[in-house]
Amino acid sequence: MKAGEDRRSRRKFLKTSGAVVAAVAAPAGAAKAGQESQSLSLSLDLPLLHAFAEAVLPAEIGADGVRDALRDFVTWMNGFEPVAELPHPYLSSVEVQYGPPHPAPRWASQLQALDLLATRQHGSGLADLPVEKRRELIAADLERHDADADLPRPAYAGHIAVGLLARFYSRPRIADLAYGARINAAACRDLASGAVLPPPLATDGVQG
Repeated sequence: MKAGEDRRSRRKFLKTSGAVVAAVAAPAGAAKAGQESQSLSLSLDLPLLHAFAEAVLPAEIGADGVRDALRDFVTWMNGFEPVAELPHPYLSSVEVQYGPPHPAPRWASQLQALDLLATRQHGSGLADLPVEKRRELIAADLERHDADADLPRPAYAGHIAVGLLARFYSRPRIADLAYGARINAAACRDLASGAVLPPPLATDGVQG
């Protein structure tokens, strides 16, 4: 088999396996949320997204951390309900408000554009470039999109890099890892526990 044919076959396999990974990552109740959200999420190229995440997420989390973050990101997208009715702000408005559309189509087009740009500038797709080269392309793309420095809620992110990071840093476990302690940011605490330092992860049984 020629080198070009071998490369095309490998990419075809990766794209097929990526769709399978996305389907497996979907939560059991995702189908009940509607076929639209699931099909939109699956439009993302999972192998390409993985290569993208390696360049965007903190290097300190390692390969296992990247896989875990992507699993969470895909599961969140598969369960996302586009234009969902938001909790009613009874004290400030009587108007019913709705959330954003599904971000997956916009993010998928950004990934595809980055992959095409990598091919035109470097002669190979984004996934085949060294991580540093991927970071350079992504950083330049963020500048073109004029991405905000602050992280919004993930679904409101205009760029997929911002959405991925917003989802990553919204997880309570990431705060635990950042501080090396079992903070459990999403838990409710009473006033008496305010002065008690959270236990270190090393003695709390939580692995990074």
